[in-house]
Amino acid sequence: MKTTTHTLVRTLRHVAGLSLLACLGCVSLAQAETFSITNVQLFTTNNAEADVFNGYGTADEDLTVFRAEHFGGWEYGDNYINLDLFHGADVGGNGSGSFGADTKQHTFFVYQPRLFLPGLKNIADGEAFVRNVYFSYRREQASYGNFYSDNAGISLDLAIPGTQFFEIDFLARKTNVDDGTKWLTRVVWLAPFDIGRLGAHFDGLVLVKSTDDFGTNILAQTDLLFDVLNKGQLQAGIRLEHARYDDPAGGDYSRTSPYLMAKLFF
Repeated sequence: MKTTTHTLVRTLRHVAGLSLLACLGCVSLAQAETFSITNVQLFTTNNAEADVFNGYGTADEDLTVFRAEHFGGWEYGDNYINLDLFHGADVGGNGSGSFGADTKQHTFFVYQPRLFLPGLKNIADGEAFVRNVYFSYRREQASYGNFYSDNAGISLDLAIPGTQFFEIDFLARKTNVDDGTKWLTRVVWLAPFDIGRLGAHFDGLVLVKSTDDFGTNILAQTDLLFDVLNKGQLQAGIRLEHARYDDPAGGDYSRTSPYLMAKLFF
């Protein structure tokens, strides 16, 4: 077990350099950050079903994902940066690569800065239900379908019992595949807890968005992780990912995919 753990740590550290790619566009802001959290994640499943909207499916349903995340706060707000690298046989389906070719890799990138709205920072010294109110912009860029979107609206930090951090966003949305303005609601939470002397984490992400062809799209990722090393510097556990939307061919599409995952903080 000890050998396996240290091998995993070395593997995660080896790929961690890729996280720098997610920060190149934000060097000046990063230099002004007063605090930051950076982590890399590795998660894998043998249940990557075909998913025409999200593009996660593979020919043999084996999928490995590397994720690099950075979150940092500065005087006027905060920044979130995420880079996902998907790897699998014909990931995204036949012909989803460049120029209609099959591919083993896809990428998904997110940059989301938030700026405090005047007078709405640390409301009631952080004792109110709504702790902070921001203006937020969100850029999404994916290799699957050459997709991109621009989103803007209001973001709230809420005081939810049992959570260390809870964010909800209400954003107007423009994409290169939908007509007119759509909407996106995003919820993120971090909920650490203890089982005896073992540190544990129930964390999650929920995205709900409107689309032209797929109705209301829901993507939810919930993690149950346990501290492995250094009080949570390395965590391991499971992720359950649920996707649901209208199938343009008729009926509803729904899947739940379990992942084994590890997360390393720097």
